[in-house]
Amino acid sequence: MSLHISDAVIWQETPDGISLYHSESGDFRTLNATAAQIWALVESDGDRETVINNLSLLFAGHNAVLTARIRAEVDAFISSMVEADLLQETEYPRP
Repeated sequence: MSLHISDAVIWQETPDGISLYHSESGDFRTLNATAAQIWALVESDGDRETVINNLSLLFAGHNAVLTARIRAEVDAFISSMVEADLLQETEYPRP
């Protein structure tokens, strides 16, 4: 599945992570360093599985237990961002 940042989201990197503002809902969030890393990977790659795999390799290496935990937590974070309309997920890459 392809991910992209909602057109209604204005975001910027800050010393504390990434700040997000959804211009339609007024939702404002600050992402911590870990969530900001996920956000940046989504912005640069746009594929849920690639983001999960990259973070798993970076933080878990070949540890199956850590990989499963990272997979679950990153998947939950992405799902919450999609639910809040901060990220959008489509079957095909965005043109």
